[in-house]
Formats: sequence, structure tokens, C-alpha cells
Amino acid sequence: MTLQKPDFIIEPLNPAIHRRDEFDCGVPALNDFLRTRARKEMDAGTSACFVIVPKSDPGMIAGYYTLSAATVVRTALPEALTKKLPRYEELPSTLLGRLARDIRFKGQNIGELLMASMLRRSVAASQEVASWAVVTDPKDEKARQFYASFGFQSLTTDRMFLPMKQAAGWINAR
Repeated sequence: MTLQKPDFIIEPLNPAIHRRDEFDCGVPALNDFLRTRARKEMDAGTSACFVIVPKSDPGMIAGYYTLSAATVVRTALPEALTKKLPRYEELPSTLLGRLARDIRFKGQNIGELLMASMLRRSVAASQEVASWAVVTDPKDEKARQFYASFGFQSLTTDRMFLPMKQAAGWINAR
């Protein structure tokens, strides 16, 4: 798998350039978030939104993801993972809040490109501001399987996690 096709660019959401109203991933909540809340959350400093756009039409959004800071409760982790960790009650993590691909781009590996970008960005940021893992809350079983294909494991019934060391390993293997 190629990590970034040369015909797409991944960049921060810019409402002056990116046409949010055209985006349709088939999930109303994810469409509405991009259209009405993504910019507000960026302005408030509660999440960062990144979009993938075709080089041929840099205003068209093919997909997006959001990142923010979070924590993982140490007691929720498998004991085998916590043996070598500091005894903090909560561990710093990076939250992959949303990830969506426009239905017009189905079959073009947009989800994989977004995941690769998110993992690279998360690993790089964790070297500046500590983050032990990436966490996400899959919307359904299909999303859960997608995240599992990148090495994410169940943390709770609603949350999955990928230790940052594994994320770095995934990046280095590509």
C-alpha cells in the first residue's frame, strides 16, 4: 500500500478553500460535523481537522479526520501492557475523534491514506508532547474492523487503542 498517492494532498481544514457543504460520506453526523462544527472546534482549540483533497480540485474534500488530546485510564489497559508503564492513574493519548471518506471516492484508498497521515502526525507529535497511544471510538462494526486492520485493540466496548510504539512500527514498516 502506498502511504500517499501523488494525486492527493492532506492538509489542515481551511474553510476559505475547502467546500465542506459538498462532502457526503453517507453518515449524517459525520457530514454535519464537518459542515458546522469542525471549524468552530478548531477555533476553540478542542480538535484539529485535516482533509484530503485531490490536487486537481483542492477545494473538494475527499475525506477528513480529527485529532485531539485525551487520556487512557491505566486500569482499563491489559495488565501485560501496564507492567512497564509509570504508575499514573491516566496516561496521555491522542484521540482520533472522527475519520470519514466521501462516497464519491470509494475504492481509492482514502481511508488508508487518512490513517497513514493520522499515524504519522500522532507519532511525530508524541515526540514533542508525550502521548502513549492513539484511541478512537468506532461508530460500528465495520469501523471497528477497519481500525483493527491497523493494529488497534479493544480497550472497552466502545473504545479501541493503538500504543504509539506500535503506530511508529507501522509507519517504519512502510
